[in-house]
Amino acid sequence: MSNIFFGLNIGRSSLLAHQTALDVTGHNLANVQTEGYSRQRVALTASLPIQSPQGPEGSGVNADRIQRLQLGYLDRQMGKANTQHSYDAALVQGYDELQGVLGEPSSNGLGTALTEFWNSWEALSARPSDASVRAQVIDRSQHLALVFNQKMDALDDAEARFSDQIGTAVSDVNSWAQKIASLNVAIAQSEATGYTANDLRDQRDLLSQQIAGELGVEVETDGSQMNLRLPNGGPYLVSRSASSPLEVVRDVAGQITGLQLGSAAATPTTGEVGALFELRSSAVPQLRDGLTSLLATVTDRVNALHHEGYDRDNVQGLNLFQWQGEATATAFAPSSGLRGVTVDPGLEPGTHYLTVSGVTLQTGTTNGRGTIPAGGRSIGLGVAYADPSNPMFTGPMAINLDYHVRVVSPNVAAGDATGLRIQLFRGDEAVGEALAVTNPQPATVTWPAVDGLVFTATVDTAGQTFSAGTDRTEGYATVGDVSLDGGPAQAVDLTTGNNVGFAGGADLGYLGSGSMAVNFSGAPFSGASVTRYGSSSRLAVNPIVAADTDRVAAAAPLAGAVGAAAGDGEIARRIGELATAAIFEDVGDTVAGTLGRTAQTLGSKARDAQIFEKASASVQTQLEAQRQSEVGVNVDEEMVQMMQYQRGFQAAARFLSTVDGLIDTLINGVGAGR
Repeated sequence: MSNIFFGLNIGRSSLLAHQTALDVTGHNLANVQTEGYSRQRVALTASLPIQSPQGPEGSGVNADRIQRLQLGYLDRQMGKANTQHSYDAALVQGYDELQGVLGEPSSNGLGTALTEFWNSWEALSARPSDASVRAQVIDRSQHLALVFNQKMDALDDAEARFSDQIGTAVSDVNSWAQKIASLNVAIAQSEATGYTANDLRDQRDLLSQQIAGELGVEVETDGSQMNLRLPNGGPYLVSRSASSPLEVVRDVAGQITGLQLGSAAATPTTGEVGALFELRSSAVPQLRDGLTSLLATVTDRVNALHHEGYDRDNVQGLNLFQWQGEATATAFAPSSGLRGVTVDPGLEPGTHYLTVSGVTLQTGTTNGRGTIPAGGRSIGLGVAYADPSNPMFTGPMAINLDYHVRVVSPNVAAGDATGLRIQLFRGDEAVGEALAVTNPQPATVTWPAVDGLVFTATVDTAGQTFSAGTDRTEGYATVGDVSLDGGPAQAVDLTTGNNVGFAGGADLGYLGSGSMAVNFSGAPFSGASVTRYGSSSRLAVNPIVAADTDRVAAAAPLAGAVGAAAGDGEIARRIGELATAAIFEDVGDTVAGTLGRTAQTLGSKARDAQIFEKASASVQTQLEAQRQSEVGVNVDEEMVQMMQYQRGFQAAARFLSTVDGLIDTLINGVGAGR
């Protein structure tokens, strides 16, 4: 049996245990508003009993450890929910901003500016000699250019803001990753004593959730360590006590093109950063290209009509609109051996850069892929139409396609073609069959009807042997038919010239980076100049026209004569009719319809983003509510716990007081009557 003083130890253990529990409850209440905090509980366990004659006798209570309530599966779900909602929310915000930039329909949008522009031309067609109406045409033309340029400036600003947000987010992620690496060290040191570093783990989990919201990460736990890596088994952002910084990759113009983690490219597709990349690299360029293509088509059609017409002084009109900004101009000299060129009708003027690179018929000449020695062995490649009676080329465009011949089965004796077989190739693809070469030399073999053309190879071993796969000639097909500016397709035969570069058509300022084939036809080529403008270009009214209302060309040329009838407004009428004409032939739509489809497409994307954002927000709210119910601080529950621990502490104190009284009686009362 324990002695009477043993009760003091039991009471003391109860006081300390309930005091610890009260402190933890107070800590929970103090952090009720702390983001990411998980409530804590004291695990109370009975102390080891002592053996007495009556059996094991309890020795009190111990505050065994302070536990952190946490559900790992819920944290993983919340990380994914944060990633998705951050992505959706960023898209909603971005598309709202782009819709504000487009501003359709509105009184300050492109649609209204275009309507006023068309109306001014209709008014001019009725009163072509009225100076005030001419001034209104110039004013509405300038207003249209101004509105378009404002939209382009606003898109550039939006793109810059998205890039700035990416940079800020990357900086935040790097800072948080460094903190997680530091916390890994601190937690490992703290838990070396055997106890869990609850508050430090809360801080680390919160940081990982914040990183998940920015770009999405895969969380790996290893004892006291937390490792973070990019999705789909990407490189590690945090590995134990080390963090690797994300770096922003920029092009020569300073524009963000992606991210890099160490030596690996790391452009996120999820989280807020993924949404910002999508907005900056896809949504903004698509909207910019759509509006630029729209205005390029409008201005090209207007310029073509205005150039055809005559102004008030009976002088042929100039281009009404001009593109201004960074440009690359290419001039081509006249040539008596070449012919004029026209644009493919399937391509929109104003959206393509017209060019043709060198077209060469190479036989025994040095070229980009190898050398055939002059005076030695040679394989000459020539071409002709498959159907001479129908010289219109109907197959794939042949100009600048790499047609060449390779030896696939060599002969074994110099000057002897026995066993020599050659194959026609298009690039790296064999076409037709490998054909045998016979004696005597030179020998000719023919591949009929390849891509609508007949290819003929002439082989002369000239005392040399050929090695399979190594001897070849680089021949370019030099016939075909193409067209430029919607003119009729014409046959082409470039065998009269080597290394020819040419282009044609009026220099109207073509936009974009497409290319198209051209053709020799008509009179000898008189030369041409083509200018390519970049996406930073802006629209303006020709200053010569803007300075003088008489330069507005409203009249159509007289049939069979030079000049126009006085007071004629035919060209003005035709320009006004462009408002309702299906000038976008590829989709058969008008200017207003095309602009409407652009606005509708952007609106549909914004609406979809809003729907997805509401859904992901609902999931996130549900998971957060579940977390709060499981591991969050509930004030009412903590107050009940506090009262229980308070009563327990009071009971322990009363117990100690009772034991103290018993001891006092024992010490001071026993034998006091003697």
